[in-house]
Amino acid sequence: MSNSSPPSSLTTRLEALKLAYSKRLDSELEQLRFLAKQITSKPNDTAYLEQLHSTLHTLAGSAGTFGFNQLGRQARLFEQQVQQELAKKHTDRQPLAVLEWVKQLALIVDSDTEPKTAVSFSTPNAETLIEKPKVWLIERDIILAEYTMQQLESFGFRVKHLKDADELEHHTSESPDLLLIDHNAGQTEALKSDPVAFWQQYLNAFSCPRLFMGVEETFTARLRALRSGGQAYFIKPLDIIKLSSYIIELTNTEQTAPERVLLIEDNQGLAQDYQTALGEAGMEVMVLERPETLFEAMSEFNPEIVLISLGFPDVSGVEIATLLRQTDRWRQLPIIYLAPHSTTHLQADPLITGADGLLTKPIDITLLIKLCRARVQQLREREQARTQDGLTQLLKHASIKEALHNQWLISKRQAQGYCVVMLDIDHFKRVNDTYGHSVGDVVIATTGTLLKQRFRRTDKLGRYGGEEFMLILLHCDLQQAEKMVNGLRQDFSAIQFSGGQQRFSCTISAGIVDSQQFPNDDAETLLNRADQALYLAKNRGRNRVCLATPEAISND
Repeated sequence: MSNSSPPSSLTTRLEALKLAYSKRLDSELEQLRFLAKQITSKPNDTAYLEQLHSTLHTLAGSAGTFGFNQLGRQARLFEQQVQQELAKKHTDRQPLAVLEWVKQLALIVDSDTEPKTAVSFSTPNAETLIEKPKVWLIERDIILAEYTMQQLESFGFRVKHLKDADELEHHTSESPDLLLIDHNAGQTEALKSDPVAFWQQYLNAFSCPRLFMGVEETFTARLRALRSGGQAYFIKPLDIIKLSSYIIELTNTEQTAPERVLLIEDNQGLAQDYQTALGEAGMEVMVLERPETLFEAMSEFNPEIVLISLGFPDVSGVEIATLLRQTDRWRQLPIIYLAPHSTTHLQADPLITGADGLLTKPIDITLLIKLCRARVQQLREREQARTQDGLTQLLKHASIKEALHNQWLISKRQAQGYCVVMLDIDHFKRVNDTYGHSVGDVVIATTGTLLKQRFRRTDKLGRYGGEEFMLILLHCDLQQAEKMVNGLRQDFSAIQFSGGQQRFSCTISAGIVDSQQFPNDDAETLLNRADQALYLAKNRGRNRVCLATPEAISND
């Protein structure tokens, strides 16, 4: 059994945090009023303007975490306006209506109805965090259908069983994410005489991927499935693990994360044009007009590509790029130069030719978008090869520990709650000893597949070593994490593995720690607490989840 604190205790703690943050808001608004008065009387005093920017930046970063979403968004807009003015010369700056801003923010604090959803834990409940793909199974054999449904549901799919093509025809108004079809699921003469035309007729109403299955492992059967509109053909008895992995790839409807582009451009008009065009292409763009704030912007935004104008008067774009190349963290980052005129004289410069692209103004926006996308894709592929475990496609040991450290740093700045999970396959040595290491690898790979299917894209998932895994669940409290991990545990235990002629199942044990319960712990200490909870689960009989609360550890 898992140990969890009572809901009332959690609620009380969250309310206390909200109350503390509300009190902090009062002092921050007072600070903003002071700065507004100073800036109104001394509009050219950069120091006050920088303090205003810093205060708004802090407010924008923290408000949403505690549910003041409208306040955070508005503070961010004001912060951006201040940043634009700071980038200008004193003589070019426009007066800012800071006093009016403070009044707006104060009104939002009083009227914002969204904060009642509490700290960063206020996410949908665990069951709605991930929209499970809808798979329709068209299968004549009722018993086989029930088994297939149970196995697919273990991987997080919602499965609906239809007996044959006639039943499918009565559901054309609905929209599944995938059709899994026994190619003989029909008794009509039409199916027997021309199976391709038969299935084309029934499947025209569906735009989702279609997979066929059957016992015939022949060229003809595969060709028939292809011509009927199938993306693949699976042989019965089904290898559910391979099938599930394939379905996950086809039904993964989450978009790739937008490319993060840092644009270093001194011409405000051009910068706005580029930012708009790249933004409309689905990219996140940060504009930097002051090169001296380069490293602060890099750390805050963590770009995947940098576009550098060669037109800066006081510092060259090549110098900016060289500074980046001298820093370990940014050495491999793709860089594209934006040249203000003919590049003939630049093409012989080795520093220029060593970049990832050189475009001449006026920039071909279509080419710029394609180039950014291609370079970021290459960077991500290199990063994936460097950080991902080959067997599970999860983060490697060093990478998942680095992710935990980075999340700990973020939480110190933004009061962002998260949970750390240590998870282990029970009696895994027996699997290797009984069925061989190749079967053991299948079990480990399946665990990775299930983790990717059950958890969110924002969560960090890693293979810690051997049969042990580590998860970082963001914006998640202990109860939500326990529910998600217990769901994973139950689904994993239902999966049937094959070892020779035998079928077997495995179980997992897990330990969870909530960073909010141990606010003074560093990343390594939190990891140790999760590990202690894991071994507590092992000692209590395995196949269970234990929570790293002071009570759980002391009572064992």
